[in-house]
Amino acid sequence: MGNIMKEYPFKRSFYYEAEKAIKRNSMIFILGTRKCGKTVCMRQLKDAFANSVYVDMKTDFKSDEERENFMFQVFKDISDNKNVVYLIDEATYMPLPDKEIAKAASEFSEYDNKNTKIVFSGSQSKALEFWGHIACGGNAVFIRTGFLSYPEWLAYKGITEVSEKTYIDFILNTRQFYKNFEGTKEYLQGCLDETVISNRKAIEYIVGNSVDELDVEMLLDVLYASLVKLHNHTNYESFANENLFVTMLDYYFKKELSETTINEKKERVSAILGGRYKKFKAMSAYDCKEAMRFLSNCGLTTLTYVSDNLKVDPYIAGKFLKESNELYRKPQVFAAFNLTINYPMFFIDLAECVLQDKMADELPRDLLGSIVECHIRSLLPSDGAFEYLNEEGMKIDYISVEGKALEISVSNKRMREVNLKILPDEYEKVLLTKNMADTTDGIKRIPYYQFIYDHSEGKELVEKLKG
Repeated sequence: MGNIMKEYPFKRSFYYEAEKAIKRNSMIFILGTRKCGKTVCMRQLKDAFANSVYVDMKTDFKSDEERENFMFQVFKDISDNKNVVYLIDEATYMPLPDKEIAKAASEFSEYDNKNTKIVFSGSQSKALEFWGHIACGGNAVFIRTGFLSYPEWLAYKGITEVSEKTYIDFILNTRQFYKNFEGTKEYLQGCLDETVISNRKAIEYIVGNSVDELDVEMLLDVLYASLVKLHNHTNYESFANENLFVTMLDYYFKKELSETTINEKKERVSAILGGRYKKFKAMSAYDCKEAMRFLSNCGLTTLTYVSDNLKVDPYIAGKFLKESNELYRKPQVFAAFNLTINYPMFFIDLAECVLQDKMADELPRDLLGSIVECHIRSLLPSDGAFEYLNEEGMKIDYISVEGKALEISVSNKRMREVNLKILPDEYEKVLLTKNMADTTDGIKRIPYYQFIYDHSEGKELVEKLKG
């Protein structure tokens, strides 16, 4: 394996959180979306702790018998109070992962152990968190992370400038950090495959983790439909004739190609999106909900309820995703939810798959606005919040139960302020802008990239660069 620090010298924010947790706690769980950087962190921790043992449960053993023997040694070391840090990666590949985690927690409870540490990590974070909470209760540390954040990108590049220029660089080029990222389709297939394996391995049923009826094309249909809807707030049905993806393609190619070629490319894009949308509409309400829930469980999407009632239940999106909820029996419910993609790198990848070309360094404002809306929704609590949209088209992007209201924009147009002014004075009102930063008439204006920076993990890494 070699020294991981030579290949991956950059340490992300959650690495430092894990390093501190190991010094203070016996059991630690590193949770996060598949292939977001957890394994690199685990190997960096191996280099940081001289008394550490790193194992990959998926690849380092030839049989479950070998895995069982290894875990037996771990339990013995707990009873002997041995000074060792076990870094167990791909933990869902243990013979009986839920039982092994429960056994470890039991051993720590039985013996007065201050020296042995165990860090569990793996691609199936929902399963690991479920098993960890059942086994450990409040006696374990759960560290959550995701794909590289905007501040982490700045630190990685050695930049301290928070601006539209560096944000666009981040959303277009984050995939440079993930050298093995093959694409959204391949990523989702891996998520499905590993979920099936973790479900088979566990003794305890993992609530809401069923994927029996799903395939990768269904997941892609939902994601593409969400992009189309995001770009066509007023008329979902007419997207093939009037949609931003076609406009975007024209933007990229109008200076290089003939009008005939441009029209051919427009027709191809419309055909791709049209085919996806038809498949999406043909999905049963149940399958659609299962796909939406799986994407949410993977940490890839955020679901926001849309209502014309300021007194709506702000927790309805979370309730909808629960396995016991039967709202899926009402197909019209899907018109009342806004599904957005959490990480810009996936948004960009899907768009480039349609364009069959790389994005330019300059993005159309509408496209940038859609990416920013998706990104910001992922940074804010989705539980206890909703989107307001009435029949007159009056829209407020985000209203929370705490009385916070947010309008998401990448321009300096003041017309968006009118929407916020319909709310009572006690609401905390924020309007995101291109570069305006002030407070007037009870509305706080913040540049959108500054807001994203302030609400993302990793700011301390940039502050270190500033000295």
